[in-house]
Amino acid sequence: MRRLLTLLGATAAGFTSVVALHGTPGKSGSLVRSAPTTTTTTPKPGTPTTTAPAAGPGQATAIGPLENYSYGVMSVKVVIANHHIVGLHVAKLQTLDSYSQQLASYAVPILKAEVLKAQGIRINAVTGATYTSEAYAYSIQGALDKLRFK
Repeated sequence: MRRLLTLLGATAAGFTSVVALHGTPGKSGSLVRSAPTTTTTTPKPGTPTTTAPAAGPGQATAIGPLENYSYGVMSVKVVIANHHIVGLHVAKLQTLDSYSQQLASYAVPILKAEVLKAQGIRINAVTGATYTSEAYAYSIQGALDKLRFK
């Protein structure tokens, strides 16, 4: 009986913790966006910043908002042609450390392939790069909104 009460108490505490970490129930979508912060993070010297190439003729482009995530900032350029997403380029990426840079270098090509296949941001996050995946998706959604892409 004592074990049962301990188990029930631990289950209730665990459930409460999970609910507190994931926010309030009833919000739609799998990604919950936090409020933008006003603090500026400065990457360590030597952290590369990437730039996006120009679009070709007959294509529409937009750069998504600069997304601040726990390990840096990211912005993605989206290229649309004939009502299809045909190109994704990281317009800006600044990471706080070399590990975050390596993680982004690993995750971004996977995410790019997923977005091109899905023709939208309804994709799975890359395991181990959840914050990077969310920042990538939010920036793309911002660019798609500018282009009025459905």
